[in-house]
Amino acid sequence: MDNKSKTSIKNLVDEPSQIKDIMNDPAEKGINFYQKLPSKQKQYLLFAAAAGLVGYGIYVGQKG
Repeated sequence: MDNKSKTSIKNLVDEPSQIKDIMNDPAEKGINFYQKLPSKQKQYLLFAAAAGLVGYGIYVGQKG
């Protein structure tokens, strides 16, 4: 990920190499990408993560 690239969620779809970079080093590159996002997109990611955790909790609760 170079500093000249745009930072947005849509850009991850347009440039899959950024996803590869984030997956290779999530501690550094993932956090840096998240911090560069506009606050509205940060809210979208947090909502999606929360929804995923709730869904996982329901799945595990039904299974056990």
